[in-house]
Amino acid sequence: MSDKDKSTGGDEALFDAAARRTLRLRDGADAAEHAAWLAAGPGRAEATAEADHILSLIGAATAPEVNATFQPRRRRGAPAVAAPRRRTWKIPAAVAACLVLALGTGVALEILAPADPNRLVAQVGEVRRQVLADGSAVTLNTGAVLDVRYGPEGRHVRLVKGEAFFDVVHDPSRPFVVESRAGSARVLGTAFDVRLAGDKARVSVLRGAVRVEPAHGGGMAVLRAGQGAWLDGAAPKALALEDPAAVDAWRQGRLVVYHRPLAEVVDEIGRYRRGKVFVRGQALAARPVSGVFDVARPDAAIDALAASLDLRTARMGGFVLLY
Repeated sequence: MSDKDKSTGGDEALFDAAARRTLRLRDGADAAEHAAWLAAGPGRAEATAEADHILSLIGAATAPEVNATFQPRRRRGAPAVAAPRRRTWKIPAAVAACLVLALGTGVALEILAPADPNRLVAQVGEVRRQVLADGSAVTLNTGAVLDVRYGPEGRHVRLVKGEAFFDVVHDPSRPFVVESRAGSARVLGTAFDVRLAGDKARVSVLRGAVRVEPAHGGGMAVLRAGQGAWLDGAAPKALALEDPAAVDAWRQGRLVVYHRPLAEVVDEIGRYRRGKVFVRGQALAARPVSGVFDVARPDAAIDALAASLDLRTARMGGFVLLY
């Protein structure tokens, strides 16, 4: 389909063409040819200005702040246009892919491999519950990966990525151990949550008791109901949970936060969708947020968050900017 055909197919098709051309122009395409395309049809200059504006906003969100008022850039050779009225533009997946390349976000392609029956995976946005061979249940949060290795000597699982909630059937003859790169949690009959964060892991106990040990370094701790600890290489310390009800709220599709920085809340909601959500400016990123959000519908949660703080959003494919 030519750009001419696209430009006559409605706002989304026109914005598709304009966004593609904006990305190509940023990559060194012929400015004179681009100017000719702008002049060849109504609405093209406005769509191009809006695409350039959103691209610049998203780019600025990932760059150091400067003490200057932000102004959308205008291409050399492109006719001047009035500031565009704000619309809700949506960009097709193909253009979103171009944007990923243009912004250098480091999104990696997933390599397909034969399914492993002992590997449990929750896709992005999915909360997956699985009953294991002994009747214990594990619930994987968005994007989590868990390897299950049951044997006569014991019940071992390894959290490779993300977060998982365990409700373990008590069996003294076969210990249940959750391992990770940060350390291990040995169950003494319990319901608890483990979440990886880089090279650290957070263990939160809602029922029973768990013995935790870091992967490297000495020390151990026994966590009881209402307690949690970080496995970060140092000797773990049992601390009271701020809000035990918030620990596994994600299993019901909810995120409960109290006085947390906006950037942290946005990152948490962003775990349940593909793409990336940005917050423009350090002051805004640090703004405290409290509330309950529906992470089963992450884009609606982002809109609700923006509305509650009187913020604006700019969207391009899977990318969202709050400003």
